[in-house]
Amino acid sequence: MDKNDSSAQSAVYNALRSNIMYLKLKPGTVISAKEIAEKLNVSRTPVREAFIRLQRDGLLDIYPQKETVVSKIDFSKVEQERFVRESLECANIDLLMGKCTKKDFLQLEQNIEMQRATVKNCDYNSLIKLDNDFHKYMFMITNQSLSWEIIENRSNNYARIRLVTIWDKDIMMATILQHQKILSSLQEGDKDFAKSYISSHMHNLETQKPQLIKDYPDYFVIDSQSDEDRFKELLGGL
Repeated sequence: MDKNDSSAQSAVYNALRSNIMYLKLKPGTVISAKEIAEKLNVSRTPVREAFIRLQRDGLLDIYPQKETVVSKIDFSKVEQERFVRESLECANIDLLMGKCTKKDFLQLEQNIEMQRATVKNCDYNSLIKLDNDFHKYMFMITNQSLSWEIIENRSNNYARIRLVTIWDKDIMMATILQHQKILSSLQEGDKDFAKSYISSHMHNLETQKPQLIKDYPDYFVIDSQSDEDRFKELLGGL
């Protein structure tokens, strides 16, 4: 692959990934390499290569000779990704204690103020970016950039469902309040409360899940098998 092809592939990949992650291309959307190539004014080759990369990311489902679909959000993967993120974030709290300077606290406070400004206009994309910046900055303080890269690159289901949740204004405000509680705990040097708030912040989806499925049923991989049927199936194997 020459330099121009590589550059085009990266540009297509980044554009598509951004549109998928910010739900401009919603879960379940059928997309065409031909249409994408025409829209971006590139050949189909970099588009097909970008599709393959996005499939590896778990963001596209490719059915050869049939269609390519934006992957639906899988709750089982959401839970695994949440577990990884919570583990890394809580571990980072231990490192944060005693390392945050006045400048760091000011930076985090300013971030929260900007988050509050997004509520008035229901600017969901800006809020999710500021939310990510808030958490990322705490990893930068402890020089744990690799941990943040893992979170950012391996949490595609979790990241997308977070954006869906904050389409509700009440959840937007609750999310910002939780960030404030995390920051206040850090300022007070209370490691246990900071971890508790981080953990609570990560587990919000457990109570939000039923309403999300009701409001956006086409966005999710739904396990249609009932608990009773699953139990019978397990018993049958004994």
